Amino acid sequence: MKIELVDIDNALKYYQIKDTNYRNKCYRCIEDVNTIEDFNIRTQEIYDILYTDKQFKIDTLWKRESMIELFGKQYNPFITSVLILLGYKLHTKNMIDKNYSDIQKELYKKRVRETLTNDIYGKKLENIRISQMIWGAYFINTKLIEVGRLQYEKCENHVKIHIPSGSKLDIEEVLNSINASKIDIEKYFNIKNTEYRCDSWLLSNQINSIIDSNSNISKFYRLFEVKDGPDATKDILNFVFNIQECDNYNNLIEDTSLQRLLKKQLIENKSIKIGWGKLKKGTLNSPYTV
Repeated sequence: MKIELVDIDNALKYYQIKDTNYRNKCYRCIEDVNTIEDFNIRTQEIYDILYTDKQFKIDTLWKRESMIELFGKQYNPFITSVLILLGYKLHTKNMIDKNYSDIQKELYKKRVRETLTNDIYGKKLENIRISQMIWGAYFINTKLIEVGRLQYEKCENHVKIHIPSGSKLDIEEVLNSINASKIDIEKYFNIKNTEYRCDSWLLSNQINSIIDSNSNISKFYRLFEVKDGPDATKDILNFVFNIQECDNYNNLIEDTSLQRLLKKQLIENKSIKIGWGKLKKGTLNSPYTV
């Protein structure tokens, strides 16, 4: 594939990224892609998986955690950002085809911009992670919609609930979002009477057995029928402690009561699992009761 600098310039303008240093990093990455044959071939393959594949191969990319796992070699790490930027034309087309309102268009452009710049977590990393690249591609492919506090992903036989970072998990806002989502899910996903699921460390049976039962996390947890999923340590480090790795759990910060509780569990090597949740029947259009 041949990447033109003008396409990146237009994408940066579209997502309102004005940082000159950011643009220059994109340029250097593009030069590598255009001159290193193996890098170019693999970039085209990943682009096709992100934007043209109809076999859900994109979902297999979640298991890739490093540049070497994704590309086979250590190439310019800014390629994850470049691949998202290359999807901007498709993003424009998809939002028009779905007849998104102007408010929705600006919101979803903002979500991709946050993905590209790491703003949503308050971090400034050298390059975005593979998981963030996939997340941005989901928005570009209009596989996600946002209704109030929550986001919803169209899956093969259900709708998956996602919880964006950035504000507290107010239970009333959660219920308002779930109830209001039925309209947009039917409109944009063409799905009626679907099952809602959510996979999250917030639904961890182990975490919810030790936290305050009146907390927003606990109230959210009780909306679901939950079973244990895989280990949650990586997500806890990422979303609770804002780090990717930790060699010594004793060094973890303790600024919040949740951090103190989970730090203790990690130090004591207690098992903490992701919660796989299915929204309980009767939750929709029903007031929440503790």
